[in-house]
Amino acid sequence: MPVAAYREFLRTPSVSWLFLTSIVGRFNQGMTSLAMLMLTIDRSSYAVYSAVSAVGMIGALVSGPLLSRLAEARGRRRVLAVTAVLHTVAMATLILVPPEPVLLVCLSLCLGLCTPPLTSTVRATVPVLVRPEQGRTFFALEATAQEVVFVVGPVITSSLAAFGGPHLALAACGTLVLVGTLAYAAGREAEAGRVVAASVRGGAVLRVRGLPRLFAAGALLTCALAAQVLGVVALVSGSEVSTDAGFVLAVGSLGSLVGGLVHGARRRQKARLRRPLLYVAAGLGLLALTTGRTALIVLLFFWGMTVAPALSSLFERLSATAPTGSAAEAFGWMGSVLAIGNVAGTTLAGLLVTGWGARAPLAAACGLAFLAALVCEPWRRSGRRGATPPDGTTDQVTDQPAKPPVSPGDPVTPAPSNRQDQP
Repeated sequence: MPVAAYREFLRTPSVSWLFLTSIVGRFNQGMTSLAMLMLTIDRSSYAVYSAVSAVGMIGALVSGPLLSRLAEARGRRRVLAVTAVLHTVAMATLILVPPEPVLLVCLSLCLGLCTPPLTSTVRATVPVLVRPEQGRTFFALEATAQEVVFVVGPVITSSLAAFGGPHLALAACGTLVLVGTLAYAAGREAEAGRVVAASVRGGAVLRVRGLPRLFAAGALLTCALAAQVLGVVALVSGSEVSTDAGFVLAVGSLGSLVGGLVHGARRRQKARLRRPLLYVAAGLGLLALTTGRTALIVLLFFWGMTVAPALSSLFERLSATAPTGSAAEAFGWMGSVLAIGNVAGTTLAGLLVTGWGARAPLAAACGLAFLAALVCEPWRRSGRRGATPPDGTTDQVTDQPAKPPVSPGDPVTPAPSNRQDQP
């Protein structure tokens, strides 16, 4: 039963604490953008908010891989604690200073640069603490939790802003980051599986066989998802944005939540990625052809059931492909890649809606998701059943030797000198 699979996963020592505190520390991801928008528009304009949002994203894109690598080299708990405090100081300064455009831009950049690498850290740590077959349960549960964050976060932000203004909402964001990150870093289990590999040069993980394919697939997938959002909004609203669009999008998120929970409870060991991406592409193609709001809502729910499984499979494959000691950095790069794909997809969709109408972004999203399915994995050669693909990756997690769970007391050992990620 699905409930039994999740119960067994959360009963693993220290796993439930790490998972829940990481969600608390990242809950601001569904709140900060809206709170910053409210604060900026209150004194300035949408143009200023665009600059504030852009520099904050640039800071996060730069710091993600760098802080993740630093956490592996210097200690995850130490880096998480320091960045959480710095992030809180920057947020407090933002709340206290006058909301002048220059100050908002500078402080938004600081917030991005000192964002704790909590997402990449937990994705590198938890799979080491559980049995190999429970990795899928974790990634599916995390993808589902992310859906909840982005659905519930804006509602909480609006409620706090209505009660105490955008400053109260921003204070809540900073508090969640500080409390969640410090609680996560309080346990020594956060260091599980960390391997000191000081001789590996920065960015070497980008040259590991199989990872460039996954980064490309992740960028194309998030580009498609971002284009889908704007396409659905335009399809529902027409020339003026309707409040109904938010409820329609929520139906897709609900479908993703259900699909993620079902996917995470499955017991099979294969970590295939191409098939879930093809399901996403097929659903987007149907959305582009759908007429009528009722049919759109029904189809959006069923299409949403493919989204969380696709993201979960992407992270599952990344965890299996990343070299020992470089998993956190790999997830840091993936986070930056996904953010770039999101911006690119939103920009592309805006141009397509303006020039070609509401269905154009959905058609483009279908093509992008299909392209992601094409590049995500190597194609096996016919006649060589079970042969290893040219780039050294495998289509199954079970093709690799199972890694036993690492207990918190296990010693941290240096990476072997004959690994492919060594220069």
